[in-house]
Amino acid sequence: MTLRQSLLQSIEALKKEVANMADLALSNLREALTAFKNSDHNLAKEVMRKDDEVDQYEEEIAKQALKIIWKEQPVASDLRLVTGILKLITDLERIGDHASDIAEMTLHLEENTNRRTLPLTSKMAEIVTEMVLDSIQALVKVDDVVARKVIEEDDLVDDLFQQLIKKMTSELKKENMDPNEAIYVLMVGKYFERVGDHAVNIAQWIIFMVSGTHKNTLLF
Repeated sequence: MTLRQSLLQSIEALKKEVANMADLALSNLREALTAFKNSDHNLAKEVMRKDDEVDQYEEEIAKQALKIIWKEQPVASDLRLVTGILKLITDLERIGDHASDIAEMTLHLEENTNRRTLPLTSKMAEIVTEMVLDSIQALVKVDDVVARKVIEEDDLVDDLFQQLIKKMTSELKKENMDPNEAIYVLMVGKYFERVGDHAVNIAQWIIFMVSGTHKNTLLF
């Protein structure tokens, strides 16, 4: 096996591990939303428990990436790809954290509550989940076109979050919603909005892998 073949195999294995980490983080995010919708405290606790597995993925991928840089000594686009992965796994880990955060908020909500805001939070979750999926697809294919599409979709999430704030404000003025519940629901919405931001960060690192430019700054 040539050095080039060894490098390519190592990079593909690294990308596969990142995809596995993303799958787990997204699974936790979906389950956190389900727990939130149904006030399922048992499921919420399970999501919180599984966050440790996401953290372990981050640690192992970082070690694997650093080993590639040290052992394989990649250059140019290969080095950008490995460096980008080292950066974006932090965002995947944060997505896992936000899934755990949403699960924790669920523990503070009583059964049959937060129905007035579920359509908005569910729509936010749907969009941000698709954004993360697209960002990982962009990574696997090293596709900056898909990455730029992810960045554009973030405006939809921000708009939905503003709608959520207005809806809750209206419900509170009408005294249709408990103030404590409003705080927890708003925090859940904010966590989904932050997941969208992390998907954008991942997409920006993928653009860096292709162009060497990160947020309009040429790095290498």
